[in-house]
Amino acid sequence: MTTAVTEFTVAAPVQGAFEDNFTAGMRTTLNDVPGLRNARLLRPRKGSHGYLAVLDFEDDAAFTAYTSAEAFRAAHADPTHSLADDNRVTVFEAVTQV
Repeated sequence: MTTAVTEFTVAAPVQGAFEDNFTAGMRTTLNDVPGLRNARLLRPRKGSHGYLAVLDFEDDAAFTAYTSAEAFRAAHADPTHSLADDNRVTVFEAVTQV
């Protein structure tokens, strides 16, 4: 399994709008992505501004195909990203799974 994690830093005053818009965007752009097992937006606990968007793919080939697909371009053209002060992507490969 390959997991892509994007961390977004979002200021407190716009967190609600970020959550609403990002969630709607995920539902619109990720429904039919081949090899996508799971997609979720994680809200920070109190005192933090770092949201995590976590996408789990069957394998690296599915992730790579997604990065060149229309769904990827549509998701990243979403103006919701402008609500974030910063973002960083890290891609992981599963070592173990229970």
